[in-house]
Amino acid sequence: MLDTLLTLPEGGLPKFIWLSAAFSVFNTVQCLVAPLGMTRKIYSQQPDQVTPLTSHVFAAWTALSAVLRYKCAFNMSNALVYDITFWSYVIAGSHFVLEIVAFKTAKFPGAVISTFCVAITSILWMIHDRDVYIH
Repeated sequence: MLDTLLTLPEGGLPKFIWLSAAFSVFNTVQCLVAPLGMTRKIYSQQPDQVTPLTSHVFAAWTALSAVLRYKCAFNMSNALVYDITFWSYVIAGSHFVLEIVAFKTAKFPGAVISTFCVAITSILWMIHDRDVYIH
């Protein structure tokens, strides 16, 4: 694992994105193995709406995010991969803002805070450092 982190492009952003990918893999497995566990904690305002099916769909979405983030971490100079990964964070962040504000299925702060913080941090960092990696 340390070798992998050492072969990433320079800077903190690729390492942060790689770590985000690793956590996404963990979350994917969790959604498949214990589909009502953490997912019901995230959507704690209406946990009855969380079913094994919704958790499995969430797992698929999260697995796709993990693949995008992993590829981006190693290909930071690829504008297409960088931009698609950026928009995946925007979609994730927007999803959770809507769940908190509009749909009222999640509460802030709560279990959603870590996912929300990763999305916001990634969005801002990727905007700030885009010119560093994309020439």
